[in-house]
Amino acid sequence: MYPPGHAASGTPAGRWDALRDRLSAARLPDGGLRDAVGHRTAALAVAATLVLAAAAVVAAYVGSGRTGDPGAPQGAGVAPAPVAAPAELVAGTTAADPAAFGSPMSFTSPTGNISCRITGGAGGGAVRCDVTARTWSAGDCPDAALVTGGPAGARTECGGAPVTSAAAVLDYGTHLTQGDVTCVSSRTGVECRDARTGAGFVAARAAYRLY
Repeated sequence: MYPPGHAASGTPAGRWDALRDRLSAARLPDGGLRDAVGHRTAALAVAATLVLAAAAVVAAYVGSGRTGDPGAPQGAGVAPAPVAAPAELVAGTTAADPAAFGSPMSFTSPTGNISCRITGGAGGGAVRCDVTARTWSAGDCPDAALVTGGPAGARTECGGAPVTSAAAVLDYGTHLTQGDVTCVSSRTGVECRDARTGAGFVAARAAYRLY
């Protein structure tokens, strides 16, 4: 037989009776079992909220794909890596020291007749070349420059600031690279190309070519 008011210990009712007896024997804070359970429930709720908040922060950080210093600029502010200079364009030539051509980089052909300026940095860039003495014209613009770089491709450009012939000389058989743009100096003229798009031009006294 079981004590009055108690069920068998192996039954659900019996297990509840045993739990009630243990709680009754324990020292409870003022306010009794209701307050004790209330305090414990509130503490568990706060802890669960903190855990969920921390998990959300970690998930957002990992999902952003950020690595390294979390305070460093990320995402759209990071420029793409520059594309290597086209092998066939620079074959047989020597790379010139970029530090010798200032910022933005400017250079002239050994004759001083072709002057070019490369603007932009890693993962981009554009170049403009002006030919002082020439036997060709580009449409209705007698002083058109040759330009390549970016989505617009190779083109003639009317107006803008011409490149002065006071820049450092890019010797024949040498090339200069800034970002995606590479220019090669040869006895037949200056050729510049945007390696990312493949668009470029050849500038010379007698003619020009866009591709």
